[in-house]
Amino acid sequence: AIESGIEAVDNVMNPIIADSLAPNLGASANPKQVVIFLASRLWIMGAAGMALYALISCIRLRRQVAVSLRMEGDVWMSDSVKSPFIFGLFSPRIYLPSDLAGQNLACVIAHEKTHLERRDHLWKPFGFLLLSVYWFQPLCWIAYILLCRDIELACDERVVKDMGKEEKKQYAEALLS
Repeated sequence: AIESGIEAVDNVMNPIIADSLAPNLGASANPKQVVIFLASRLWIMGAAGMALYALISCIRLRRQVAVSLRMEGDVWMSDSVKSPFIFGLFSPRIYLPSDLAGQNLACVIAHEKTHLERRDHLWKPFGFLLLSVYWFQPLCWIAYILLCRDIELACDERVVKDMGKEEKKQYAEALLS
């Protein structure tokens, strides 16, 4: 109901408004409302599934690196790690496989420390958060995959930027192995 201050207008308009908003008995629901309701439930389930996947992955990874030995600073070695990575948002650590040694070790540490300098350990989870919100959008999946690839390529580029020819060769061999 409206109250315009003019009784004649209120008496004419209020019955029209009441009739137009009242549901008709036996009338079906608006199809758009049904679609929006179902789509919103589907979106919530997808976003919750992505969040659950991230949570389970973090818990499994934390258990996997629970038995690690500190090498230096924020660099840790573990027998259960297959490839180097950074874990943690606020106090990130570099985890390396324990079978890594020699020149490969120095190259891998340089690569991972460059990730820390570039704050890639923050950008990648932010990208996953966006992907979790827009999980239904195929272009977002492609964008996330390309983001992950570009993070690695940009990191490699920065590491080799100031290296000499022989150092670049060793770095390339370390990447291949």
